[in-house]
Amino acid sequence: MSEAYPILFSAEAVQERVAELAAQISADYAGKRLLCLVVLRGGFFFGADLVRQLKGVEVELEFVKLASYTGRETSGRLLVSGPLPRVSGYDVLVIEDLVDTGLTLSNLHEALLAQGPNSLRYAIVVDKKARRKIPFECEYVAFDVQADTFLVGYGMDDQNKGRTLPYIGTVKTSA
Repeated sequence: MSEAYPILFSAEAVQERVAELAAQISADYAGKRLLCLVVLRGGFFFGADLVRQLKGVEVELEFVKLASYTGRETSGRLLVSGPLPRVSGYDVLVIEDLVDTGLTLSNLHEALLAQGPNSLRYAIVVDKKARRKIPFECEYVAFDVQADTFLVGYGMDDQNKGRTLPYIGTVKTSA
């Protein structure tokens, strides 16, 4: 499968960064109750690995299914499948696979902020600032990718292919 998707970050590099982020989040939320809001489907893999490694933090889990992609392009619209979980009074960590244009997470951020959480932060596998259309910063980022490259693996998919790969690869595009 790696021939179809050349490796950008190995499975070992991904797991190393997850462990580093878990240690940082554990230190930041030591002794606190943290609501981890995992964005499905892509954030599922990262979320499962991340929350299992949190130490000294009381973790509650919620899930939200968002859609903003059609094929390889984002619509920039936030399409939520079902109601958003209640986050009022919680320290909230949104766990997602990727932020690129910033539009989807910005819309989610506003919707969650309106509920009055104690705090609202983001843990992201890949931050693709090259595609940013509006400012959006994430507190916990595994990898910064400067190139405008379509990625696959570790939750990210290419039209429902490659999501379960343990590494992060690039999608070859024909010129």
